Amino acid sequence: MSARAVVTILTSAVGLGVYIPALLIERKLRSRQVIVDVEVIEGYYKPSYQQSHRAIRDAHHASFALAQLAHRMARGIEHCLDKARVEALLARWHQEDRRHFIVWSGFWLPLLERYREVQRGKRLEVDHCRIDAVISASFKVHTGIENADHEVWLWNWAQRRIEHEVAVTDAPPIPFAAREDRLVVHGGGWGIGTYRMAIPELARTPYALDVVIYHPSEAPHARTDDRVYMLHSAWNAWDRDAAGVLAFPPMQEVIDRTAVPALRNADHHSMHDVIRASKAIVSKPGGCTLIDSLAAATPVVLLQPFGYAEETNATIWKHLGFGISYTAWRETGYDEAVLARLHANIIRRTRGIDYAEAYIDQLLETSR
Repeated sequence: MSARAVVTILTSAVGLGVYIPALLIERKLRSRQVIVDVEVIEGYYKPSYQQSHRAIRDAHHASFALAQLAHRMARGIEHCLDKARVEALLARWHQEDRRHFIVWSGFWLPLLERYREVQRGKRLEVDHCRIDAVISASFKVHTGIENADHEVWLWNWAQRRIEHEVAVTDAPPIPFAAREDRLVVHGGGWGIGTYRMAIPELARTPYALDVVIYHPSEAPHARTDDRVYMLHSAWNAWDRDAAGVLAFPPMQEVIDRTAVPALRNADHHSMHDVIRASKAIVSKPGGCTLIDSLAAATPVVLLQPFGYAEETNATIWKHLGFGISYTAWRETGYDEAVLARLHANIIRRTRGIDYAEAYIDQLLETSR
């Protein structure tokens, strides 16, 4: 494959909904001998803004109202960037004549525009991957400079359908009847939303809980069959291993309020294996949650969404019969039969195009 076929995947640490699918696509492309480079925009922040990123994450976890307000006031992040490191990155792309880009975060768009200028009219093949059912905030703040590229929708409310899918593993979904009576409860990568308020109610149901918390001190009183997990607190999405490879989020199990190493997988995010074996995900409708839902045929019990885009995600999941609001499910008495029907709907769905496989086919075609 020619040097021009190097694929650059651009993502962000602002949420695991755009980070995890970027790595899933990277792993699939690498498995087919495609040369891939993944970049996380926060890795090019000035150190002070990297510290601020972590502080903001903590603040948004602590206050969902603050997180909602910040989401409505989203703006570009160019002021956060280390100018010298960005210039070095663009120079490297130019030296290597990078032409193929997969963009999961719109915060990269101003840098891509600068790169177009450096390339002096050479054609770039750029996919804008839509993780939400409408244009998400990181792209919306740059709508004036994104119209020339190719849109890749996973689910699209305007079309009322699934358009593309991101495979997580090669394993088929576990039959619903073979799953344990377990629910996965989480608030996305930053632990945002109303999931903590749902835990005491769910603990009074017959379902065992797999709860993802933000800090060991938040561990609920676990019943015998409950399990508690958390993301390793020292991990940053832009951290690379000795080989320069970005990792899926390292998860720990919390036992007696102490976090111990538990789940790690080089090929996909390890919580997906927990989700595959559960009967529902109880969560806000973030992008990676919906990827997990489709890939595992695990329905989503929808908590309050984070922002306008997740609100539309919830709307399309209910419309397609893949999810139900938490309030509506509670009114059924937490009926397992409801979850079974939603699972069956996901199994019977009209499948979207496998994005990674289609991308590889297109790349091979244009490289001939």
